[in-house]
Amino acid sequence: MEISEVKKMVRGPLAPVLTVYKEDDLSVDPDAIQENVDQLIRRGMGKGKGVLLAAGAGGDFPLLTYEERKAVIKAVADAADGRAVVLGCAQSPSTAEAIQLAQWSQEVGCYGIQLSGSWYYVPNEDQVYKHLKAVADSIDICVMLYHTPWLGYTMSLELFDRLWEDLDNVRSIKWATSGQAQEINGYLELAEKYAMVTNGPSKLRGALLGASSYVTHLANVWPEHELDFWDLVEAQDYGAVVKEFESVYWPWRSMRDWAGQVVGAGESFAIKPAAELTGFNGGVSRPPMTDLNQEQREHVRSVLETIGAPIVR
Repeated sequence: MEISEVKKMVRGPLAPVLTVYKEDDLSVDPDAIQENVDQLIRRGMGKGKGVLLAAGAGGDFPLLTYEERKAVIKAVADAADGRAVVLGCAQSPSTAEAIQLAQWSQEVGCYGIQLSGSWYYVPNEDQVYKHLKAVADSIDICVMLYHTPWLGYTMSLELFDRLWEDLDNVRSIKWATSGQAQEINGYLELAEKYAMVTNGPSKLRGALLGASSYVTHLANVWPEHELDFWDLVEAQDYGAVVKEFESVYWPWRSMRDWAGQVVGAGESFAIKPAAELTGFNGGVSRPPMTDLNQEQREHVRSVLETIGAPIVR
């Protein structure tokens, strides 16, 4: 794959699409998911403008069965219907399952997949290479490597170079590290070869060092802001970028940190009430994640009011 073409597709805000559940039995609600996807696209997250990640961590994949993961990936791809860049999450500690999820993502029309090394049994570099190669070899679509040091393994720059040389569809990296020096060095060494996706608060630094995209849960709540933010980055209007970061993104990020400390671990449970307030489907959380109480939901509303999000409910 030509990296210039991949960078045109893996571009702008990357939204981990919420997995919505039915309130009565906590089963997956594909209709509600598809309504959200359609609205995201209508509000600007179309092809070349943003990326939709189906059944990623923000979409609760650790809480889904294998069949549910397939159903969510299909629901997102079907709703997008070629109008947006969709990545299916093929992460699994099992190579066989990761291959099946990758092939399914290709079958239902995803542009690519998100893929990390294995976990729990912390792998060595040879095991990571073999796992990633087996999955990438099984498909023709793009592979976005997810660098996840918190799962127990830090990939070397030499391994990224080897994967790029050996596998012509491994062309993107969702980049996060456990240290600032490693983060910067990764951009400097890899940004010409890969479409780099910043995963963390250093959005401006990532863009300055060559990232073409960034992960943002706020896109599930206020996609227009995140698209405008990326336009400012591409226009190199750094004064405006810093202003938006301070006035919007940092209060939002602080709210998510607050939820993790006060309510519990997880991602989507704090995003869902915010998404509901701006017109998306949110709904209940699946245990062990918990739902916010009324007082906590009011705090989320106050943050959205502070940052100027378009509250409709």
